[in-house]
Amino acid sequence: MAESSKLTLGYCDIQGRAQQIRWLLYFHKVDFDDKFYTEPADWFDKDKLSLKSDFPNIPYIQDGDVVITETVAALQYAALKTGNKDLLGKNQLDAIKISQLYSFTGDVWMAIIELAANKDFEKIRDEVLESKIAPALEKVSKNLGEKEFPLGYLTWADFFLFDVLDLLRRMKPEFLSKWENLSKYYERINTEELKAYRKSEKYPKYVRYPERTTWNQV
Repeated sequence: MAESSKLTLGYCDIQGRAQQIRWLLYFHKVDFDDKFYTEPADWFDKDKLSLKSDFPNIPYIQDGDVVITETVAALQYAALKTGNKDLLGKNQLDAIKISQLYSFTGDVWMAIIELAANKDFEKIRDEVLESKIAPALEKVSKNLGEKEFPLGYLTWADFFLFDVLDLLRRMKPEFLSKWENLSKYYERINTEELKAYRKSEKYPKYVRYPERTTWNQV
């Protein structure tokens, strides 16, 4: 990793939209402070007003005088700070394909979050997984093929896809086994660093706030 000031990642004390950034940073052994906002006033009445950004929002990454907000931009900046330039794409076409993968993954993530929030989660889980999620994973599996990663090498978008697969494995452990290449892809990213992080006190307890969701398994 290139030498730099210590990063601060600011977000709520849940996994949510910041978890993909955390996966990337822990995977690359980047030292950072995970600043959890446990009380709304700490963000809305304090830090949001003082954050040196024209677009104050969470998640954000602060790196000295540099402040980057919004999930995609913060994830890309985190990728930049690893020193692995390939994470951002080896060429312009690949950079576009990375954004394509991220956007597609975002649709799957939203479907999972909507399912998790449904009061009838236990009743509809299997039907939704088969009708909405499985067709999307078929496309991802086809795109991945025999490659180690969708682009042929690791990129910043892989950590969002990893987050989605991680949610699905927790939601229904046997579900991902239908796609052998996706299961292997997941394990390829699920390094000892990520496993250790998952067991640590730094790992956020909830996917979303309990009052906003039905399924919330850590």
